[in-house]
Amino acid sequence: MTEQQQDRETKVAIVTGANAGVGYGIIQRLLEQEEDIQIVMACRNGGRASRARLSLLQQFPSANINIELVDLANAQSVFRFCDNIKSRYTSINYLFCNAGILSTLGLNWKELVWLFFQDPAGFFERSDATIQATGEINEDGMGKVFAANVFGHYVMLRELEGLLDASGDARVIWTSSLTAEKSAFDIDDWQGLKSTFPYESSKWACDLISIKSNDRYSSENHHIISFTTSPGVVASAIIDLPMVLAKLRVGLQYVYRFLGVSSQTITGYAGAISNVYVALQPLKALNYLYRYTSLADRWGTPYVEATTVSDYDPMTAEKLLQHCELAYQAQKRLVSSSKK
Repeated sequence: MTEQQQDRETKVAIVTGANAGVGYGIIQRLLEQEEDIQIVMACRNGGRASRARLSLLQQFPSANINIELVDLANAQSVFRFCDNIKSRYTSINYLFCNAGILSTLGLNWKELVWLFFQDPAGFFERSDATIQATGEINEDGMGKVFAANVFGHYVMLRELEGLLDASGDARVIWTSSLTAEKSAFDIDDWQGLKSTFPYESSKWACDLISIKSNDRYSSENHHIISFTTSPGVVASAIIDLPMVLAKLRVGLQYVYRFLGVSSQTITGYAGAISNVYVALQPLKALNYLYRYTSLADRWGTPYVEATTVSDYDPMTAEKLLQHCELAYQAQKRLVSSSKK
């Protein structure tokens, strides 16, 4: 689609990590609720993205769905993606910063058993029993998990800020997590390189950036607002479990949910309800200081609950934004120099 071909009345939504899980569910819900919308599936794996697109078109035959490849853990890839978007669209209404990775080395079985008996809800809601890889660096010299979960999205929203602003009412929606906690994050280790829980650290960083970015949007009169969400506990493939364990986990999730543990959304479609809720609700019904969480009743009916982000510290958030902005500007100079 060329710039001239985009209908100004047609909304555009970019969804990262769109080929499965919550990202796929976001697209399903948008197509159900928005009559005239173009979907951009921002995915790393072209084959998986194509299969997901075909599956979506079977459910929504008249849908307008395009694929744009991007590796969020590689800044140069994100810049190329943004160049492609800017050449094809005149505005963007929704940017769903959903893609994420959890780099694991295995399970701590002792911790897993302890959680199962001592904290049944935490057994699924927390990743304490997951042994996470620490100190991983990407090609840009940045923490791998932070780059994929946070910085790649930061570069994307900064590069696409003009198109978002042009929509007149843009929403940037960050997929955070129930596991996001202040205790997992250290501003002196903002990329989570020393953390034993780099995933949780990155998700707290998503919360901080989402909330604090609104100060700049407001002061610079941008028509953009940012929200943070949580999908609850989805049975996604972000943790690579053996098939037997994966099926056992899903079975237990259904049992726990029936017993009243509302965090067990289980499916990507149910988990995506909070993302689409903050995208489509009138602004007067929302508060960007809250995290909007997807939950489900014992029968599986999903709903959204808004809660304050406990321990949010605006000074820490400002420092993190400064770190990200400096890194973004450095990467942008590298891109500019490589084009000369």
